[in-house]
Amino acid sequence: MSGPVRILKPKPRPAQPRRHPARETILLVDDEKIMCNYLAELLGNEGYRVLVAGDGEEALVKSEKYGAVIHLLITDVMMPVMNGKELADRLCALRPEIKVLFISGYRRTDVWPLDACEDQTDWLPKPFTAPMFHAKVRAILGSVAEP
Repeated sequence: MSGPVRILKPKPRPAQPRRHPARETILLVDDEKIMCNYLAELLGNEGYRVLVAGDGEEALVKSEKYGAVIHLLITDVMMPVMNGKELADRLCALRPEIKVLFISGYRRTDVWPLDACEDQTDWLPKPFTAPMFHAKVRAILGSVAEP
């Protein structure tokens, strides 16, 4: 005994939240080229605009040439010519809105007490994982900035 054929329509799936790429600009500074390239790739894959510099002087030049807002400076602490703190001090004077993430194999207290833009700085000790890095960057930047 067969009755009328019922066609079952699949239930609509709930819409997946669409992941929007990040809109912030990050100035990444590290004298270790391999580390710098790796972090730039991680950030680029998340949609950040990344300006890369191999030292503090190059970072200052790139900052000067970049006309828009730079939301975050990520810098190694120990670099030749100009260390990360000197760079942060100079950039904070030029760009008071910039936030700073220091990355280092040294403990924060072993390097220096913070002063310039201290309320806008954070620290991530090396070694760290990609998820730790992404979480720290996102936590510092908060919600997605306007373009």
